[in-house]
Amino acid sequence: MQIKEEEHIMIHYFILLPLVKKVLEKDIQLFEKGGFKVKDPYLTMIRNALHLLHEDMRHLKKYMHQHRVRVNFEENDGMFSRYSYVCRGYEGTSSYLNANLKRQARHCMDVYFSKHSPLHSDSVLH
Repeated sequence: MQIKEEEHIMIHYFILLPLVKKVLEKDIQLFEKGGFKVKDPYLTMIRNALHLLHEDMRHLKKYMHQHRVRVNFEENDGMFSRYSYVCRGYEGTSSYLNANLKRQARHCMDVYFSKHSPLHSDSVLH
């Protein structure tokens, strides 16, 4: 028996959302230090997106605990990022093309900026 599709999707978001968080936090720093005339609307938009993202990450962490899922980063060779996971005793690995992760992270950001959660939209994964 393999892992369920829902578990696979949650594993993927467990990998993807910290990447989105890192980008948004770095963007806040850039806006705060930048010489922009009007910073507040951008900072508010990013902070609102981060708030939604943190809610999703809390939900994911709870899901992962309840379903006994662990994910570990293995390596990034510049082209691919590799992760291993254990889900209900089943072990597996996933490799992600870094360019594809970047595209999906950008799409996640768009969803958060529109004040929605990508966890409720499968379009991010496709």
